[in-house]
Amino acid sequence: MALEYTNRGGDIYFLQEGKTRTGKPNYYMGRKITGTALDQVPEGHEIYESPEQGQVFIRKIRATEILPSERELVAEGVRRGSGIAHVIVDVEENALIVYIPSKSAADIDETIRNLTSGFPFSDSGRIRELMMRRSVYEKLLRFELIDPKDRLFSVERWCSRGSIDNWFYLEGPASLDALVKKYAKHLGKESFFELM
Repeated sequence: MALEYTNRGGDIYFLQEGKTRTGKPNYYMGRKITGTALDQVPEGHEIYESPEQGQVFIRKIRATEILPSERELVAEGVRRGSGIAHVIVDVEENALIVYIPSKSAADIDETIRNLTSGFPFSDSGRIRELMMRRSVYEKLLRFELIDPKDRLFSVERWCSRGSIDNWFYLEGPASLDALVKKYAKHLGKESFFELM
């Protein structure tokens, strides 16, 4: 029986093994079983859900100096500071990347109103939740560990202007908690675009 994984949008993926052209094992997650079903993740690998689209992969475990408590601190701090309920904090090497839905709750509520106008409809909360989970998420902030001994971080914002897609340094070194408190409140607001 294949190990199942349900992504944030409610899609079910199955853990499987195939073979490369050279005969080596190739592990993957699929919506349908097309290879040999596996009931546990192979040693040295992990299930990974991409923050942007919610696609599910098997990848080799990547080393990081980020602590699980730091990831949780950022997630809770961003939720509290920004008021945005749906937040994903991903770990890339020694950095914490903050993702939020590309559509705000207000945008989704407007879409629901437009789609249901004139019809009796009482389950908009459940529809909103599903649409938020299935939304494309975009990266906006990165907290990079620059001093592992003293646990000091820098913070950067993502900037995508035409041909410029890159991280822009904002501040650091500083404690992670202080940086989260200072910058999380700008997520989902016009003031985010003024951060430079």
